[in-house]
Amino acid sequence: METYRLNSKLVDEDKEYLIKTTNDVSLGTVESEVYINGALADTIVFPHPEQIKPEEVLSMVKSTHGEKKKEIETLLNAYRHMRAEGNPEMMYHLGLAFFYKRFYAEAKDLFEQALQMNPEYHEAFSYLAQVELVYGNVEAALKMAQSAVGFRAEYADYRNILGEAFMAARMYKKATLEFERAIGINLYYSDAYFNFGLALVMNALEREDTELFTNFLTKSQDYFTKAALIYPDYKTAVYEGGIEALKAQDLKRAFSLLKQVREDKKEQHRRKFSPYYMKYALHPQWATERAVQDRIRFLQNEISKNPTYVDLYAELARCYLEQGRILWKKGIDQYRKTLEINPALPRLSGYIDESEKVYESVNRLVKKIAEQG
Repeated sequence: METYRLNSKLVDEDKEYLIKTTNDVSLGTVESEVYINGALADTIVFPHPEQIKPEEVLSMVKSTHGEKKKEIETLLNAYRHMRAEGNPEMMYHLGLAFFYKRFYAEAKDLFEQALQMNPEYHEAFSYLAQVELVYGNVEAALKMAQSAVGFRAEYADYRNILGEAFMAARMYKKATLEFERAIGINLYYSDAYFNFGLALVMNALEREDTELFTNFLTKSQDYFTKAALIYPDYKTAVYEGGIEALKAQDLKRAFSLLKQVREDKKEQHRRKFSPYYMKYALHPQWATERAVQDRIRFLQNEISKNPTYVDLYAELARCYLEQGRILWKKGIDQYRKTLEINPALPRLSGYIDESEKVYESVNRLVKKIAEQG
């Protein structure tokens, strides 16, 4: 079977976005990659059936390429629109869409602009810390992560991110204290257990803290085991290799392999949530009923796992209000259709007028809540 290749180039200000899509005959897949100024940012891979006609593969390459190009154009258009509008809530959500696409420069810009308008936007601080860690800006990452924890000390995620920043700064004692606090907030926080184990191994390599060095082999294996019990997908061949290296006291190899396991989990999480955050890249008034329903189910599930996270409850409340706004508008539209079918219902005109007035009030309130949090 022939190999097909499609390339498209988008230029926005000082950035060049190159989209490359091809099929891999040996693997039976179609792959689309996005490069920003020559650096790989995003990849999607779709398998296709073994028994497939060449023209069907070509069609799949074309459609995959077209969808990816449209996605990038949508993101860039939303980016320009949001910078002009100046809404911190929407900038943050669009920043998430860019973050989960690994478009870190755009994400950083949006998070920073959101913070300029709302200096207490702790979520933006948290994601900025993660962006700075990607860039290797350890000092900036520490500052952002500490700011997030300063606003929400009870958030386990913020503690874990701060711990990762301390690890990057080779401050392993402080890192383990943050992981310990994260576990204290959420006893089933697999990432924090795993990071705790990594910090112990790295401390043993560099001897930053002698207290942590005591019995670190047993302790670190215990933390890795607990992490894998909570999140069984940790237990890959790479994980098993890391544990074997740890038992053999080959610490450099153990840390390298186990850190790869952590990064693989992060990448899996990014790929899972990347399409999800695309739904919320634009203004909430443009949200679809299906998108809001999906978000409600997601938040309900998160609350069941993290019943003390106040912001989850607050966001779920906002989603219910947004859902109510959408359904109210659908009710008005339905009344209009009813009146079109049977104009001999004069009372409906009055109902529609009153409903429109209420809808405008609901619209303003929902927008105000979205902007102010």
